[in-house]
Amino acid sequence: MKIKTFQNVIKSPHFFLMMAALFWGFNAIAGRSAVGEISPLLIVTSRWLGVLLILTFLCRKELLHQIKVFKLNFKWFLVMGLFGFTGFNSFYYISAHHTYAINLGIVQATMPAFIVIISMIWLKTKISLLQIFGLLVTFLGVLIVISKANLSLLLNLQINDGDLIMIFACLFYAIYAVGLKKKPNVSNLILMTFFSYIAFLGSIPGLIYEMSSGQLLAPTSKGWFILTIIIIFPSFLAQIFFMKGVEKLGPSTSGLYANLVPIFTALLAVIILNENFYFYHLLSLLVVFAGIYIFERKSVKL
Repeated sequence: MKIKTFQNVIKSPHFFLMMAALFWGFNAIAGRSAVGEISPLLIVTSRWLGVLLILTFLCRKELLHQIKVFKLNFKWFLVMGLFGFTGFNSFYYISAHHTYAINLGIVQATMPAFIVIISMIWLKTKISLLQIFGLLVTFLGVLIVISKANLSLLLNLQINDGDLIMIFACLFYAIYAVGLKKKPNVSNLILMTFFSYIAFLGSIPGLIYEMSSGQLLAPTSKGWFILTIIIIFPSFLAQIFFMKGVEKLGPSTSGLYANLVPIFTALLAVIILNENFYFYHLLSLLVVFAGIYIFERKSVKL
């Protein structure tokens, strides 16, 4: 009975989404650990090169049969790959070089809010006045962390660049998450394979810029280890798990699991990176979660 229960749990879309959140939480730790070990845009290019090599090997037989699907849906694959993979990861790892891992996790908690906003625009999803208030409260929580709960810093725009860059990263991923609802009828592995090719090719201009500007940092031995971890967990497994969750539960519900990311990130950052967890971090988390709670209490739709 216990074995059967365990099997049911690990087959649940909720389990997949929880594990995706854990791996994404660890991604912030890897991103911060990469500072001084490998440059951010090199991480992006190497990350998706590694993933596409793994997936091409795993899907080599089915891949050729699905080329027609790729051609018919090329524009969709292109937008999704560039926004959800190249764009998000580029902003993410640049942000990780300028702010704390805990901040990365907390700002990432705005993903559900961005997903809802994009759903309203793209899918014409209707929300209530109470839900709008919940979104505003969520963004208030982000303002608290990026300003360190100091109003004068906010008014004088003395805000960490890394925190602002992370907000753009969340917006890019929200577009991707909503777009998954329109995915063609192919397996998650094939979908991920096509995305990884676009992500890799789309990241090359950024890598060229990093090289030409003298900011390229070749990986150290520790950098190679960090890159390997990034390729396997937040790049490969987390993406597959998240797509399976969206497939079963939809983008809005799946997006709510992003709320676990700041919790996992904070715990890992304190344990692994010895980062300080300040009062404004706690206040920001509480306000963000309060906003999500309010949003989930659906009321009369507009």
